[in-house]
Amino acid sequence: MKGYIAAFINPKLDPSLEARGLSAGMICFAIPDYGILFRCRTEGSLLDLEFSAFFSLLEFVKSKLKEENIRNVEIYSSNPTFVFSFSKNSASMPVGSARRQLLSQYLKAMKIAVSYVKPVANKALLSPAHYPSLPADQTVKLNLDPADLNRVEFKPFQTGVKVS
Repeated sequence: MKGYIAAFINPKLDPSLEARGLSAGMICFAIPDYGILFRCRTEGSLLDLEFSAFFSLLEFVKSKLKEENIRNVEIYSSNPTFVFSFSKNSASMPVGSARRQLLSQYLKAMKIAVSYVKPVANKALLSPAHYPSLPADQTVKLNLDPADLNRVEFKPFQTGVKVS
């Protein structure tokens, strides 16, 4: 399965949105083969946001696409610092760090490859209009937790998730 991640911080928010507590940071992930595009506003450094998008994509695959039995995941990012974080002696993900430990948990269930993609080819940055609907005869079975259904509520503007 191919997935794309992106994160950015837009310091030029509309003042009315900023007054409502809307975060300037955004994490995004896309799984084009399944027609999935996810975006969420949050706070943190650009590298923290990129890792948040990465782990969010992995958790989505693990929990919501469980029936698809995905074992190989290729993740593409346009952030070179993030991509090089996976090198052996990276300061961004040192041995024993929380990021490294979380990654090791996902590696028990799936093989993960991280690669660089030019921003123009990063599908996590595309508009939802660029994602066609799935054909009527093709379905994707999402593994929904009944507890998730009880928590659903519509909020036109949500404050961001704090990333630490």
